Amino acid sequence: MTTVYIADTGVFVRCGGPDNNKFQRLRRALRQADVSLRIPQRVYEELGGDPVADEYPSGNIPYPDGFEEGWIVVADELDYANPLVSTVMDETRRFIASETDRDEDSIEKADTALVGLAAQLLDTGRADHVVLLTTDKPAGGAAQTLLPQHGFSDRIDFRYVSVEYLETITADEFR
Repeated sequence: MTTVYIADTGVFVRCGGPDNNKFQRLRRALRQADVSLRIPQRVYEELGGDPVADEYPSGNIPYPDGFEEGWIVVADELDYANPLVSTVMDETRRFIASETDRDEDSIEKADTALVGLAAQLLDTGRADHVVLLTTDKPAGGAAQTLLPQHGFSDRIDFRYVSVEYLETITADEFR
């Protein structure tokens, strides 16, 4: 079974940067488990990456080693022509707006991209299971609620990444 881990910007913000113990704990756990975190293009851009760079991020991004070491990977572009991807992203925007009592137009595109990427990976068979690591409870709730409605029951997990989670994370989390 192929499990893919998807992370949002908040995971890296909570880690506090490459010199922080939480960041190093996450890095060590992922490397020991031999897995990588996939991030949507939108998250990459939020982290300061150059959206036109071919392989590695610009010097502006605070996590270049993660990309070079392979434990952070920028996912392929979302296929907006895929009706499932565009539908799930629209539903995610509505779900988050409803959960947070905000206007749909104010919902961050990176939040909808997380769930869209999960749908795309499951739909194309590039993942049998997706684990969404996020600091955004409404986005995680959207994934857990909406993806089963599209035939992906028991194929999505949401893990809320708190400071406490990062302080106790081990490679076992990714096995």
